[in-house]
Amino acid sequence: MAGLGRRRNTWLSALIPEKRLLIQSGSSTSYIRITPLAQLGLGASALAMAGWMIYASSVTIIDHVAGPDRTAQLQVLQGAYDAQVQALSAERDRGFAEAEAAQTRFRAAMEQIGRQQTALLEVVQERRELASSVEATRNRLSQTADSDPAPQMDVAAGTPDAGHGSSDDLARTLDTISATLADAVVERDTASADRDVLALAVADLELRMQMAARNQDDVLNQLEQAVALSFGPLEEMFGKSEVDVEELLVAVRGGFTGTGGPAGEATVSTRSFDDAGVGSRLNDVMLGLDRMNLMRIAAGRMPYAMPVTASFRFTSGYGSRRDPKGAGRRHHNGIDLAGPRGTPIHATADGVGVSAKYENGYGNTVRIRHDFGFETVYAHQSKLRVTAGQQVSRGERIGDMGSTGRSTGVHLHYEVHLNGRPVNPMTYLEAARNVF
Repeated sequence: MAGLGRRRNTWLSALIPEKRLLIQSGSSTSYIRITPLAQLGLGASALAMAGWMIYASSVTIIDHVAGPDRTAQLQVLQGAYDAQVQALSAERDRGFAEAEAAQTRFRAAMEQIGRQQTALLEVVQERRELASSVEATRNRLSQTADSDPAPQMDVAAGTPDAGHGSSDDLARTLDTISATLADAVVERDTASADRDVLALAVADLELRMQMAARNQDDVLNQLEQAVALSFGPLEEMFGKSEVDVEELLVAVRGGFTGTGGPAGEATVSTRSFDDAGVGSRLNDVMLGLDRMNLMRIAAGRMPYAMPVTASFRFTSGYGSRRDPKGAGRRHHNGIDLAGPRGTPIHATADGVGVSAKYENGYGNTVRIRHDFGFETVYAHQSKLRVTAGQQVSRGERIGDMGSTGRSTGVHLHYEVHLNGRPVNPMTYLEAARNVF
C-alpha cells in the first residue's frame, strides 16, 4: 500500500510540480510548501467559484431581460383581477338597488291597494244610499200622481133650490164655488210643479248612480291591477325556490283563523249588484288580497333575505370545493361572504334562536329556527348579539363578522337547512332578488 501511495504521488508530482512560496522577513527567509494535492484542491475551488459566478450572472441577465415582460404580465393579471372585483361589486350594488326598488314598489302597491279598497267600499255604500233615495223619490212621485189635484165638490148639494132661495144666496154659492175652483187650480199647478221637480231629482239620482257605477268599475280595475302587480313577483319568488305554494298557504291560514264579535240583529240585503258582476269581481279581488297577504306572511318567515347588507365579497359557493386548509376536496354546506371585521350580520327571516355559542370548526355560531322546517346558520362570528330562545325578526342584527373557528380570514359562513338537511342558500337569495 505504501508503494502504491508513493507511485501515485510520483505520477501527480509529474503532472503538477510542487510549488514553494518564499517569504523573506528581514534577515530570515522562510517558505510555504504547496503540494500537488493542495494545488489540485485550490484549482477545483477556483473552478467552482468561477462556475457559480457564471450561473449567477446568467440568471441575473435572464431576469433582467425577461423582467419587463413578467412585470407586464403581472400588471395585466392584476388589472383583470381588479376589473373582475369591480364588476362583481357593481353587480352586487345593482342587485341591492333592484331589491330596494322592488321593495319600494311593493310597499307603494300595498298602500295603493289599501286606498283603493277603502274608496271601493265608499263607492259601494254611496251606490246603496243613492238606490234608496231613488226608490223613495219614485214612491213620492207615484203617490203625487195618484192623488186628485182638484178635490171633488158636490155642487148640487151646495146649490140651493132655485124655487126656494134668493138671488143673494145664489151669489154667495157661486163665489164659494169660484174660490174652491181657484184653490183647486193652484193645487193642481203646485202638484204638477212638484212632479217636474221630482222627475228632475230622479233623473239626477240616476245620473249619479251611473257615474258611481263607472267610478266603481274604475276602482275595481285599479284594485285588480294593483293586486296583480304585487301578487306576480311573490308567486314567481316561491316558484323559483320550488316551494309548494298551496301547502304553504294552508299552513299559514291555519295560524290565522280567529273570528268573533257581538251578536246583532239578523239583516237581509234588499239589493244586489251582481247583475253587473260587481259582487263577483269584488269577491275575487278580496280573495286575491287574502292570498297575497298570506304569501307575504309566509315570505317573512322564510330565509328570503341577505344576511349581510354592507359591502362584502362572495368568496365561496355551495357544493364541492377544494378545502382552504389543504384537506382535499370537500362538500361546502353554505356560502362564504367576506368583509371587514365587525360587519353587521342580520337574520334572514323571523324565527327563534336555537343556539348562540362556540362550535367546533364553526367558531362563534348562531342557529335560528324558522317556520315550515327552515333553519339558518351564521358561523365564524367575532361577537354574538342574540341568545338561545330569543325571538328575532327579519333584518335584526344577530352578530358581527369575524374569523373564529376553522377559518382562513374574516368572513360569514351562512347555511340554510330545510327539514334537517342543508340546501343551497342562493336558491332563496336569488328568488327574492326582485321582491325584498
